[in-house]
Parts: sequence; structure tokens; C-alpha cells
Amino acid sequence: MDKMKITVVAVVAVVLVAACAIVLITHESKSSEVEINSQLRVFGNADGNYTIDQNDLDLIDDILAGKENFSDHPLADANHDGKITEDDKTLVQQIINGDTCTVYHYNTCSTGDYVVSTQWPVKSALATGSANMLWLLTMAGVNDMVHGISYSSSSPPDPTLFPTYSKMESIGGSSTKMPIDNASSYISKYNVTAIISDKTATTVDKDSVEPQYEEMNVDVIRVAPASVDVDEFCSQLFLIGFLFQTEDACKNIAEWWIGLQNEINSKLNGVEKKTAITCNGTATTKGLWISAGTSDYVDVIRAAGGEYALDDSVLTSYSSGAYFSTSDTWLYNYDFDYIVSIRTNDWYSGTIDDTDKYESSLDILSHTKAYENHDAYVITGDAPIPLRIAYTAAVLYPEIFSEDWADSLNQEFMDKFTDLDIDLSSLHFIISYDMAYGKA
Repeated sequence: MDKMKITVVAVVAVVLVAACAIVLITHESKSSEVEINSQLRVFGNADGNYTIDQNDLDLIDDILAGKENFSDHPLADANHDGKITEDDKTLVQQIINGDTCTVYHYNTCSTGDYVVSTQWPVKSALATGSANMLWLLTMAGVNDMVHGISYSSSSPPDPTLFPTYSKMESIGGSSTKMPIDNASSYISKYNVTAIISDKTATTVDKDSVEPQYEEMNVDVIRVAPASVDVDEFCSQLFLIGFLFQTEDACKNIAEWWIGLQNEINSKLNGVEKKTAITCNGTATTKGLWISAGTSDYVDVIRAAGGEYALDDSVLTSYSSGAYFSTSDTWLYNYDFDYIVSIRTNDWYSGTIDDTDKYESSLDILSHTKAYENHDAYVITGDAPIPLRIAYTAAVLYPEIFSEDWADSLNQEFMDKFTDLDIDLSSLHFIISYDMAYGKA
């Protein structure tokens, strides 16, 4: 099919309209009502909420009758031809009926979001294989429809968390590549109609590789699986759920995460904010990577109720952070309460070495006041984003959020939203100074 792509110059083309869906959420720690404000950015979703249903047909009728303005509901243009006609109603009815059709939606892209057409529904796909992407696919309930992934040999899928994906050979040798030649056999064998890619324009290159897939009648769907803001993440989640018709699974996840974020926000209302920085990885010849600017790890601190201690003046060559080496001193100019290192590997398998993980993560920062005060911690980076937020909240505000609380959420998430049979009772997901050096 012909794929139409229109680069979005101004995000104002889409009006974010809140949807009111009141549901009951039960965490072990708290019950609360939540409201889903995430938008399904698919044309035909006239009311701008997270699903396409009869309400959208009714709203299109109101636009046709002159009771509502098209300019207030840009997603009402289901066939994306710039006007509202009976054809838009026909397409929305096809979607409601579950009939095969072509749908139009926004792709999230680092160089600007743009509109694409996709063969709907998607039943067979390939995907780039970063851990965040694999969690998004798992949370959306589409694992059985993804038949191949690409990843680097140094960062293969965790076999404990992603047993199906860990058995797959990498298509491209990198989580940012999906070579046509390697993918073609998968496309033929599994009747693949879509590639799910990260938002970065060079991941399955937007200008050179993506058009080649389109010529093969394979649609490229771009999402932002590392989004920390719950509304932004769930917008991506609902897109995948809509395209694969797994919306119920996505709604359950959205309700759970929103309930958790509401709980954190409520309990921290009026509490003085703790300041923190984040880092990840181990020191190289360049130094240790300190998150800043556009880093998703900065957003984890903020979602956990903290205040990020670094300003953009630390940024030089990169927009998402800077390296700090043993010869540097710039970090000592900042005053912060906590250091939170977010590290991957071994947490869920129970093979983590506390001392090695702590030293390799934080040793280079041993002269900071936070480290000297034993307020430097390593937390899991293998967990899905809401759990990283929960463990960070437990580090920053231990008098309000206990590690046991975060552990119970971890177990609840695995039991509710995955097919994994993992008993977390003997595992831990935070390493303190005392734990690393045998003083706990």
C-alpha cells in the first residue's frame, strides 16, 4: 500500500483532550480512583481520549451538523484528507467493527512527529530490542505477535525477564538497526506487516531505511518506550494496543501505573523535596556518565518526587548528560542529597554481586558529600519504568516509602502483567553503601 508521511512542524496540530475514565485501583498499599489522560494519537479518535468508540462517531456527526468545530477536534479526520465527511464515519465504523482497513496515526520521532498510514490490525511484527522496548511490548501484551528483534551482542535480552526474546537471534546486531537483507526472510516467513522502532530518527533510519520497508508493504511504527511521564508512556502503550487490538491489557497497565504515580504524588504533597543526581554504567576512559538535560533518568528522579540537582551548564557535547572523570571537579560545585545509580543486569536472576556493582557504579564519586554520607545508592535498571520510580522514591524518602513497599509493587506487577513465575522474596533491588561493604 502507499504510505503517506507528513512531517509535523507544529505539535499544535493535535489538541490533547483529557478523557475521563474513572476506575478503581487496588495496590496492596492503597486504593484510589484514577483518571486516564493519555491520548491515542490515531485519526478517528475524535474526542482525543485513549480509545476509538461510538463517542467518536457521535462527535463526527456533531461536526457534520455544525454543532462542533473541526478545528477543535483534528483527530476526527479519520482518513486524514483534511476535511470531515461521511467517509470518516465509515472508517471509524470499520475500526469499531474490527474490519481490516488502513489507519492513520502519529509516529513519535526525535526529529519531529509525523503522520503515517498503517495496515490495520497488525498481527505480525519485528521490533528493535532495547530493554525498554521489550517492556513496552510485554506491557502491551503483544509478545506472541513479535517474531524477531534486533539487539547488540553486549546487551542481549535478559533471559529471566524476556525468556521468549532471549531465544531469538538478533536480526541486525544492534538495537538501532534492522537491515532489510536480514529482515526479509522474517517478513516472508511470518507475513510481517510492521516494524516497531524507537523514536530516534536514525533507528531504522527514517530517511533511508524506512522508505525501503514501505516499498515492501511493511509499515514502520515509531514509539518512545523510555518515556517516564505516565501520560506520555501510556500514549505510546495505547498506540501499540490499538494497532495490535490488545487495548484491554494496555488499559489495565495504565490504571495501575497512574494509581502508583498518584500515590507517590499524594504522599509527598507538602514534603520538602530531596535533591539528587543520577548516573549509569561504569567509568570508561571518558569517565562516568552523569545524566542531565534530556535524559530519561533525570525524569525518574522527578517522578519519584525529587528535585534534580544539575542544571544544563553541565552539558557540553551531549544533550542528555556529561562524563565525570577522576580529574574533573565540576560536580563538586553542586549540592545534592542523594546519588542514584540506575544499573542493569542480574537483578532478577539473583546473581548480582553487591560490592562489585556498587564499586563499579559509584567509586569515582566517592569524594562527593552524598557518597561520604552513605546517601549513594544503586537501584535496578532492569525493572520496568514505574518500578524504577518506586525504588527511587524509597531511596529519596525512606520515611514515607519503604523498600518492602517497592518490593510488593514489583511482585504485584510481575504477577498481574507478565507470564513470569518469579518469586522476588529472596531478591533485592537497592544496594546501599552498608550492603556493599557488609555493614547491613
